[in-house]
Amino acid sequence: MSRRCHRGAAHTGPRALPQLEQPAAEQRNLLVAASLTSSGQKIYALLSFDDPRPIDDIVERTGLNSCDVLATLFDLEMKGFVRQLPGKQFSKIML
Repeated sequence: MSRRCHRGAAHTGPRALPQLEQPAAEQRNLLVAASLTSSGQKIYALLSFDDPRPIDDIVERTGLNSCDVLATLFDLEMKGFVRQLPGKQFSKIML
């Protein structure tokens, strides 16, 4: 009997909530990406929520020049899509 209770609690516990919110968050991120320029899309696709990337890594991985990357990151930051962390590292903001 305690096994059934435990299984039921696993489905309704706090861990189930992020799974339910995940599709909505993915949809919001797809809408954001669709509204961006081509350089914005490249950079936004490269960034994650939990693993900030240094500016040099972004320049290297996107193949864009540093001026374009800086301008695009500034634009994304002003729109509230990314944030800058200490050490010139950037990550997405959960929308």
